[in-house]
Amino acid sequence: MLQHPIIPLILSVIAVIVVIKQCFIAHKFMKVKILLSFLIVFLNVLVLAFYKSIESDVLLLNIVNWGLIAIDVVVGFIIISTINYSHSKDTLQAKLTNSINQTKYYVLLDKKDRITDISSLFLSDLEAQKEDVLGKNFFDVLETKYFIVAFNNVECSRKDIKKYYNELLLNINGETKSTMELELIDENKEDCAFYFEETFILSSNNKYKGKILFGDKKNEEVLIGMENEINKTSKELDIIRSRFVTILEKTSEGIFFNDLKQGFIWFNDYLVTKLSLSGNTIDTDTFLSYIHPDDIALYKEKMKQITSKDGDYSISYRFYNGSSYNFIKEEGARISSGKAIELCGIMSVIDNYRFEKTDTVLDNIQTEPEMLARLNTLTNMQHPFLAIHFEISSIPEINDKYGRAIGNLMINDYVEFIKTKFVNDNQIYRISGLQFVAFVTDLRKMDVLRNNLMNNEKMLHVPAKYMNETITTEVYMGISYSSDTPNPKDVLVNAQKALKFSKNKQVRSNYIYFREI
Repeated sequence: MLQHPIIPLILSVIAVIVVIKQCFIAHKFMKVKILLSFLIVFLNVLVLAFYKSIESDVLLLNIVNWGLIAIDVVVGFIIISTINYSHSKDTLQAKLTNSINQTKYYVLLDKKDRITDISSLFLSDLEAQKEDVLGKNFFDVLETKYFIVAFNNVECSRKDIKKYYNELLLNINGETKSTMELELIDENKEDCAFYFEETFILSSNNKYKGKILFGDKKNEEVLIGMENEINKTSKELDIIRSRFVTILEKTSEGIFFNDLKQGFIWFNDYLVTKLSLSGNTIDTDTFLSYIHPDDIALYKEKMKQITSKDGDYSISYRFYNGSSYNFIKEEGARISSGKAIELCGIMSVIDNYRFEKTDTVLDNIQTEPEMLARLNTLTNMQHPFLAIHFEISSIPEINDKYGRAIGNLMINDYVEFIKTKFVNDNQIYRISGLQFVAFVTDLRKMDVLRNNLMNNEKMLHVPAKYMNETITTEVYMGISYSSDTPNPKDVLVNAQKALKFSKNKQVRSNYIYFREI
């Protein structure tokens, strides 16, 4: 039986239409099926164009006829498999919709808040039939069972809710998401609440057409649990707040908060007293007016650096307290939360005559009796060690020019440097106001000390920057090994001799080893 090519052509065109339609439905490009369908259409068109020539050749006609039958089969397979896929998708969609319908609260509203669709779970809760609620106002239906107490955590009436949505929809500006929280009381006077995610339906020109509410219900038991959790959290916050306030009131540290957005700085009472301020809060411009004119540029530059990213910072500057300038050391961090950005930390006021703190290296350093006891222990152990006798000789000049506070800071920083880099077990001692002795018992650190002195004598001239002032310490150092003389106890005398020799103008460097004299 011969088949005219127009029949397979029609079927193949139908196949193309079915496949393309399913691509749109499934949001998926079915490349193989589309290419195969278009190829079959092309072959059918080709056969149809030359069909009259083919009819004159019986053998060729039979071959083409069988080919057309094969095309019918392939086209049928494409259509059936695609329709089957579509049916599977529809079935899955139906099951998914049914699952949501029975397990979630959702309702579809038109632009006048009339119900156009509602889930069976919601209907069951309202004890109503679907045909009874369709086309009716959502809030009217809700109030057949519940009394609305609050909307989005605010006590309200139906009139307040209407006003809220009128204002919201006037300024919707493409926003399609919102939340709705309704606190209710049912006929048994029990509390409950609905929590909905609102999705607004807008036309192409941003006109409001309706919305979908999708959410859940919380009964009284759950709400009580949530309330207890909130109360617990609130109590914890109250405790933290009380602790913080107590620390602010009782601490002897100078604590501040610098609100970078509002341009105000808050100081605790300690700083108000130390800085002679008129109150706990002053604006940034007033604070800047108290900073020494030579230090303002560097202060502002530092502020620019720390406001560009989160992180710790440290800065020192001179601050006018009403009668004279004091050095201030400010240490803090930049913190941000939402739009709020501030600096918070500690300000240390450096007194020109004494230390305000008691936790410096100098306050805790040992003296000559402890040094002699340690020397006796080291010699009894018969372990090689060396003694460093050093003097920070430039301190009197620093005290005269910058004040005793800066001089003490320079001493403290240098002693801490030696202690951290070369000394184990706090083996550093103050012999006089400017002279110190340190024992080095680690052979590796002995080598490090020699290499540092030979390659980088800058360790004897350590600069420190206090705002625009660069201050340099000048240090002389005498060093002696315990093995320099037969009696290890002579190591202190030898180190002292080496220190005295290092001050000789004929010595090119500020240090010398006793064995090199």
